[in-house]
Amino acid sequence: MRIQVRLLGPLEVHGPFGPVRFTGARRRAVFALLALRTGRLVSRSALVDGLWGEDVPPTGTKTLQGHVAKVRRALELAGAPGVVLTREPGYVLDPARVVVDVEEFDGHVRRGRYASALALHRGDPLADCPVEGWAAAEVVRLREELAFAEESHAAALCLAGRHAEAIGQLERLVALYPLRESLWDLLMEAQHRAGRPGDALRTYRRVRALLVEEFGMEPGDALRRREAAVLAGCA
Repeated sequence: MRIQVRLLGPLEVHGPFGPVRFTGARRRAVFALLALRTGRLVSRSALVDGLWGEDVPPTGTKTLQGHVAKVRRALELAGAPGVVLTREPGYVLDPARVVVDVEEFDGHVRRGRYASALALHRGDPLADCPVEGWAAAEVVRLREELAFAEESHAAALCLAGRHAEAIGQLERLVALYPLRESLWDLLMEAQHRAGRPGDALRTYRRVRALLVEEFGMEPGDALRRREAAVLAGCA
């Protein structure tokens, strides 16, 4: 039986006997680091970097080995022994034994199934796993992939004529990602197509004020073209 691993939010791992209960944030992080690279060897040095970054304790490698032993014990108690394999110079998570939500998410995005991809997100990736170095960069990548999926889903709603849904989603997204001009552009498009050109123009003024006040820069070409199109439609 394969265990379920969820990284898109707080770490959740479910074995045949129920949830895997890791004691301590570092042990959760060790498992998460291996799960990010399921099926690929993760060296001890990479794990040390992912756990401590530049603040490695003098006993970093020995401490890591202790964490791995406790991770294996927690997996055994949940009915999942042998999931973490030793492969010099490090460890690998057996891909035949695990299903990782990140891989499912990526598959949905590749197929344009954005609603299914977004349904897998439960919060900030690895929310309860303190990670550093390359792993912190992986968290940033996962956040960017989420933003891309959310924007693509909103665009799909617009194409389907579901403008009210798109507007609600996009208002939330521009609050989360205020510097992504493409989201503001989509919001203006949805408002305009919904017969709300006044709202679209007010949205343009909102984003322009944000960009000018925060960065001293005018909106990009796409937003200016969108404003012109809305104004032409109002004439």
